[in-house]
Amino acid sequence: MRKILFSLFFFAPAALAQEFDLSRMPKDYSFVSIEEEGRLALVFVRRDGAEYVFEQTLTYFDGRIDRAVIRVNNASQTTFVAFGDEKSTFTPHDCAPSIGTCYYVWNDIDGAMNIKTETRLVGDIRIKDEYSRDGEDWLFWNRECTIFDEYGFWIDYVRTYWNGETEAGYRERSTPDRISELWRICDPAAAVS
Repeated sequence: MRKILFSLFFFAPAALAQEFDLSRMPKDYSFVSIEEEGRLALVFVRRDGAEYVFEQTLTYFDGRIDRAVIRVNNASQTTFVAFGDEKSTFTPHDCAPSIGTCYYVWNDIDGAMNIKTETRLVGDIRIKDEYSRDGEDWLFWNRECTIFDEYGFWIDYVRTYWNGETEAGYRERSTPDRISELWRICDPAAAVS
């Protein structure tokens, strides 16, 4: 379940201050991304206090449709996702698109999972290694290389999980995607070795 939710969105105390500020985001902000499973549309719905609410629709290539409601803070960090009947909270928020080391707790139907991210910037690409807590150890969970827009939402990304599975996605647009470049820079084989 966590992998399914994780693949649908991208959005700490130890992390460096971010340049993203959703207060400048246009009221009609939206985009479409091509994911491995289908076509994903993200639409800004409204501001709710200090958070921003988005609706996400994933139309699978076989015709099925999944919808999610996502809440993010002003720095484009996710605090809540409702995916069908499944709900996840992120305390205090997830770490994307933070730079540096960041910690959060992911709570969902499977329980609580402590997460640590270490993210560095290489040009305009954020390379993030994510770890889950197992007792005293931090176990590698995934590596993600992402290009974000000015509001902290993905344009192109690639991801490799601890078990070698991979994912990629890119925005529907007239300019070419940069997936091949991301795979070269991200080095997924090194992430799982």
